[in-house]
Parts: sequence; structure tokens; C-alpha cells
Amino acid sequence: MGRRHMLRLAAAALGSALALAACSESAGDGGGTGASTPVAAGATVKLMTILPTGTAGSNYPDILAAGYAAVRGLNARGGIKGHKVELVYCNEKNDATTAKSCAQQAVDDHVLAVVNEVSATGGIMPILEAAKIPSIGSSGISIDQSELTSPVSFMLSPLTDYPAVCPALLKKAGATKLGAVGYSLPQADRLMKMAEIGAKDAGSPLALEPRVPIDTSDFTPTATQLSRAGVNGTVLVVVDQGAYAVIKGGGAGGGTYCHALGVLSRDWLIGEGAGADSIVFASAFPELSQAGQFPEIARAVKELDAEAAAGDADAAKDKRISSTNTVGSWLSVQVVEKVANAIPGDELTSAALLDQLNRTSGLDLGVLPPLDFSKPSPIPGAQRLFNTTMRGVRWDSATRTYVPLGTEAYDALKILTQTGA
Repeated sequence: MGRRHMLRLAAAALGSALALAACSESAGDGGGTGASTPVAAGATVKLMTILPTGTAGSNYPDILAAGYAAVRGLNARGGIKGHKVELVYCNEKNDATTAKSCAQQAVDDHVLAVVNEVSATGGIMPILEAAKIPSIGSSGISIDQSELTSPVSFMLSPLTDYPAVCPALLKKAGATKLGAVGYSLPQADRLMKMAEIGAKDAGSPLALEPRVPIDTSDFTPTATQLSRAGVNGTVLVVVDQGAYAVIKGGGAGGGTYCHALGVLSRDWLIGEGAGADSIVFASAFPELSQAGQFPEIARAVKELDAEAAAGDADAAKDKRISSTNTVGSWLSVQVVEKVANAIPGDELTSAALLDQLNRTSGLDLGVLPPLDFSKPSPIPGAQRLFNTTMRGVRWDSATRTYVPLGTEAYDALKILTQTGA
């Protein structure tokens, strides 16, 4: 988990809050001129998921299960343009060579799109780009940062911008004096700047911003600094192990802490008992527990239940840990369904889907503001991030679940552009 999030932090640093208004790049036509193979009449449409499971590192069986559930529901509605849909899974095993082999398999199998790609190793997007195969809902953690910039990438999770939203969440949770902890690395500068801008937007400028070396293990002095300054709400711009140490160092009187959902281990949160109730998170999507407020979330739950009933243990209720994973995966398939069914004519190819995606605006998924894929993000280095809205959740030790922190949604792009202009 630590390596995974360090890569996410590096990617987020590309989203410069200092030059947001200065850069806006066109997605173009997807690059390349090669034509993809049309789906034959009566043939099955293939989608592919690329992510690791069963390894000694980070694994994402919940993302895979949600993808299977979404495809099951899609087929129950008639598939795509009358074609049945198959989800092909390629395990990239947290290995760079295998990840590239998975991308090449997507090309060889003539998949319509890759959905829910999670790979820190890099090298996948250039292969998909050459074949004009869109990737929808990738994680944004690849070491080559191509998911954030490739014209075939369509990212839905905005957690790379979480420091801009955390100050508002901390205030919502009752914090009155804010601070942020980050690494003494150039990559962290822009992330800390996001926290500064978010705090200013929330009406509580950061009182203290201690920096620590990347190899720091004892955060007690840092926690003491924050405490002496009266800080009772801290934005954590450190990886999971660093976050654990800051929270431990702060003790019972450390106040409230904020990070991106999915960084801190659920097992660690459970192990902390009531002590973890002081942690809030920026979340990319509504929680599954909010099915009563969002009909599309209710449909996602229904489809996950059907997948679990069919024997997929990873779709079971106790495996649906994070909305960032589960809902994000499910939404990626919804994008394919809506956009592919809107392609004019009968020819169904990955290139046609890519073209249609680049013409798509006002795409309503029911849980996010309408998406506009025709206009890349103005955030430098993160042009392919199309959803910038986040929500707040808190950890509830009594139920061992994430609980919505109010009903508000927070637009990180708006915060960064208006307050940080």
C-alpha cells in the first residue's frame, strides 16, 4: 500500500495549483491511424480489466468483482447494441513486463475498451494508445504517469487532488485550527500547495506545515509541533505508514486527521478501535450505504448482490470495502454502456468508441456532476481527469464502516482555480 500511494502522490504533484489557468490541452483524436476490428454481427463484445490479484503486494479483487457485477447487469439489459458483453481479466501481478503483456493481449483480443486498469508499473497506456483502445476508470498511479495524460485515458476518480478538499472536511468534522504534514521532497510541494489553497478556501489558513524526510519513522516531534501550535485538524500528505505514525504520535488529543479514502488500511482502522474515529477521508464517489439517496447506487448494490449470489465471493457485502474501488469500477462499465450505445451506425470498434468518448459531454451517471469528455482538465499533467468532485466520509469504529460526512460535494478544481488563481 505504501508504494502504491507514493506513486499516487507523485502523480498528484503534477496537478500544479500554481498554474491551473495557464494550461488546457486538446485530447485530439486518440492518436494513430490504425483501424480497429469491428465486432461481427452476433459476436460478443469484449472488455478487459487489468489489475493485480493474489500477489504479495497490493491487490484489488473488489474492483474486479464490481466489474463482473456491472457486466452481468449490462447483459441483463441487452448488452451493447444487441451484443452480449464479456469481461476479460488479465492479472498484471504487480509486474512491469506482465502489465505490458496484458495491454498487448487487449490489442490482440480486439477489446472494445479497457476498464478499471490498476497498475503502478507503467507501460500500458502507450500500447493502448497505438491501437486506439480507450481506458476508462484507470487508477492514475502508474509510474510513467500516462494515465493522467494519454488521450485514450478517461479517469473518473479525482483523489489525486484530495489535499484541496481535506481542509473543508476537517472543518466539517469540527476542527478549528488546521495544519498539514508533508515530506521534504519537491514532489510534495504542489500537494502541500493544494492543502494551503484548500485551507484558504475553507476560511482557515494553515497554521503550521511541518515537513519531514521520506524515511522518517518517528513522527512524535512533528505531532508535538502541531499540538503546541493548537492545530486540531491535520491534512496528511504522507504515505500510509507515515500517516499511521502521525496519528499515533498525536495520541488522544491529536484532533482530526484527513487523507484520501483507500490509503489507510481497513485492518489498521479496525485495530485502532475508537481511536480511528478521529479520521475523515476524501472520497471519490457516494458510499454504497447511500443507496437510498442515489438510485444508481441502489442498482449497483443490486448487481453486486446478484454477482455474489452467482458464486463470486469477492462481490460479497463484507468485501465491499471502499466506494473508491467498488463504485468506481461499476461506474466505468456504465460509461462504456452509455457511450458505446450512442455510436452512430452499426460498426462497433474501439476507435469508434474513442471518437464517441471525445465527443461526449453532459454524460449523467446519476452520482456525479455530468461529465464532459470533450474538454480535458486544465490541471497541468492531469488533463485526463474528468471528475473533480469529492465527498467526505468518516470512519465509524462501531460499525466498522465508512459513514458519509454530510451530504455536501466538494469540487477540487473549483477550489484550486478560484482560490488559487
